[in-house]
Amino acid sequence: MILKIEAVLTEPPSSITVFRDTTLFASTFCDLDVLLECKPGTRSSYWHWLKSWGAHDFVEELVREGEETGLFLGQKRANIRVDELNHHTYAFVIDCLRKFKS
Repeated sequence: MILKIEAVLTEPPSSITVFRDTTLFASTFCDLDVLLECKPGTRSSYWHWLKSWGAHDFVEELVREGEETGLFLGQKRANIRVDELNHHTYAFVIDCLRKFKS
């Protein structure tokens, strides 16, 4: 199964370490393929951003908006909605991932 994460959730004020922890949990414990959904023309920027912070380990691929279907973590049109990915929203996101896995 696929988990798509909206790319803006890697940017401040979101926490890049919480992003990495979320992708680690999703891929390791929920057996999800993690994809990062990027707006057209931004994939290389996000790849360099993730790589510079060491947060790319559990991201399978960077895809364009609308490519691939599956569980979606994002700010608006998402199965799991959060305004930012940080220490305050981490437990909520992990709990949602656990429920979708069941």
